[in-house]
Amino acid sequence: MRSIFSFAAALALAGLSAGAAQSQSIETISVSPDGKTVLVGGSNRTVYTISADSMEVTGRQYVPHLVRQIVHGAIGELVFFRDDADVVTAYKVDGMAEAWSVSDVDDMAYDAQTRVIAALDQHFKDDSVRLLQASTGEQLARVAMGKIKANLIALEPGAGKALILTGYTKTDAEQKQDEPEDLTKLQKADFKQMTDGYVSNVVTVDFVSGSFEMAETPYRVSYPKAVRVSDGKMMILRTNVDSMLLGPDGTGALIDLGEDYFNHAGIDAKGENYILAKSVELRFMPVSGEGAEGVLKGDRLRGGPAEWITAMTEAADGTLYFGTNAYRLLRVGPTRGKIEIMPVF
Repeated sequence: MRSIFSFAAALALAGLSAGAAQSQSIETISVSPDGKTVLVGGSNRTVYTISADSMEVTGRQYVPHLVRQIVHGAIGELVFFRDDADVVTAYKVDGMAEAWSVSDVDDMAYDAQTRVIAALDQHFKDDSVRLLQASTGEQLARVAMGKIKANLIALEPGAGKALILTGYTKTDAEQKQDEPEDLTKLQKADFKQMTDGYVSNVVTVDFVSGSFEMAETPYRVSYPKAVRVSDGKMMILRTNVDSMLLGPDGTGALIDLGEDYFNHAGIDAKGENYILAKSVELRFMPVSGEGAEGVLKGDRLRGGPAEWITAMTEAADGTLYFGTNAYRLLRVGPTRGKIEIMPVF
């Protein structure tokens, strides 16, 4: 099952990083629909074109702002950049001439099925979501929601609805009770989420009717790594035990990823395996909980800073690409047999 990803707030992909290494990290990766070209953007304000055949840099485009998201259009004619000036710019792949641009976009999600972009806007008195025709930038719909302090957005396949999670606030709903004994780390995390009095809201945006509904949830999240809609629920993956599934009605459950510390968390496009990373070591964990886990170890950087994964994407054939805070690109083929690594400069 292919779903729609949103890398919210750049997913703060380097947000948990520390020190000077954070200033030199790959922020976003996108692969062309035919799988032949990889675009890599990062903190040095350069977008690199890389041949998937040779894994060599074939072009460089210098941009005025840090590019937070790169997304290829479904038919390969356009590619979309979202930068930290909150502008989405569509470029023609052939020659990289600008096709259109739209401002005031805090986060976006692209639906390959309908070829539309959901653009989250928090610049005015109302937070809103605009639905844009990806080929032209034309606004197809806009739903204003009031000042809800939207945090994350994910678009359902088909782009009929979007799910949004707001930021969290402290209420008087804190439940004073002792933590039960003999809880696992996951159970302890769930107990804290349910009883500490912090609440968020799950917002369902219906683009067809132009309406939205909001449901309070005791679950909250910071610094997410991946967000998607899975079977009508919002899946949020992050680098500790607080990964979760949230329903439109606010009900939720934490996801057991088997570990409580790693540097990056993702999921493959089919929704079959969680992908967890420590440094340049990758662990593939079946979502079903059945079957063996797979582990791949890459060659660590020598003589440099500690290295970790900061970005991830998947090509149409299942090839995975990862970027690191040391400006290296990792590739894992569909058979998951080995990790190839190349520097990007």
